[in-house]
Amino acid sequence: MTGTVKADIDGNVCTLTISNPGKRNAIGYTILEELIEQFERLDQRDDYPVVVLTGEGDHAFSAGFDLSVDRTEQTEEQKELWPRMISTLEEYEYPTIAMINGDTYGGAMELISTCDLRVGVRGATFGITPAKIGLVYKGTSIKRVIDVVGYPYAKELLFTGEPIDSNRADEIGLLNHLTDRDELEETTYDLAETIAGNAPLSLKYMKKIFRNLEEKTTPSDLEQDWVSRVRDEAFKSADHEEGIRSFNAGDDPEFVGE
Repeated sequence: MTGTVKADIDGNVCTLTISNPGKRNAIGYTILEELIEQFERLDQRDDYPVVVLTGEGDHAFSAGFDLSVDRTEQTEEQKELWPRMISTLEEYEYPTIAMINGDTYGGAMELISTCDLRVGVRGATFGITPAKIGLVYKGTSIKRVIDVVGYPYAKELLFTGEPIDSNRADEIGLLNHLTDRDELEETTYDLAETIAGNAPLSLKYMKKIFRNLEEKTTPSDLEQDWVSRVRDEAFKSADHEEGIRSFNAGDDPEFVGE
C-alpha cells in the first residue's frame, strides 16, 4: 500500500488528507507526487482556498518519510520529490493549517512546520529522529523547525531524537492551538473559515512578506553545498544502515561513528 492524498473542497477551504493508515500515514513517493499535484491544482483556482492538511484516522498525522522505501536505487527525480513537495507547500500563496490528528514524526515535523498554523490534538506526540537512524537533515529543513520553536528547542528535539507530548509541544510554541479530540475539527475549521473570510489580496501579500522575512536568514549556497555533502556521507554511513536495521528489528542500535 503506497497511500494516497484525499482532497475535499468546501467553499473557500480545501482539506488534504494524507491517507496511508496501515503505515501510520508514512509518506512515500506516491503521496509526495499527489501532494505536489494537489497544490498545483489549487494554485490554478480563482477562489483562493485556505488549505487544511491532516492525516487519516485518529492515531497519526504522519510517521514522516516511509523508511521501508529502498532509497539506495532512487532516481534523481525521486530524490527531489520531498524538497519539491515542501517548496510547493511553502510557496502556496494562501494560508495553510496543519490539523494534527495524532503522532507526528521525522519529516512530518518539517511538513507541519512549513504550514502557516498548527492545531494539535491532546495526546499526540512529536519527534524529529534523524539522529536515531544516522541521518542529517538539510539546513533548510532544520531552519523551518527553528522558525517555529526557536534554536534551543530545535536543538533539543534534534540532538535527543526523543518525542515530546502535546502539552510540551504547546509550551514551546510548536502549536497555535491544542484541543481535545472532539474539538479538533471545530477549532481548525473555525480558524480556516475566519481566515478564508478575509481579503484574498491581504492574505496573499502578508504571506509573501512573512516568507521574505524568513528567507533573510536562509543558509547560503556555500553552506547548503556543505550540508548536501555531509547528508550524502551520513546516508551512506554504517550508522545509517544500523539505524534502519534497528528500526525495522525493534531493538537498540549500536552506532560506531562511521
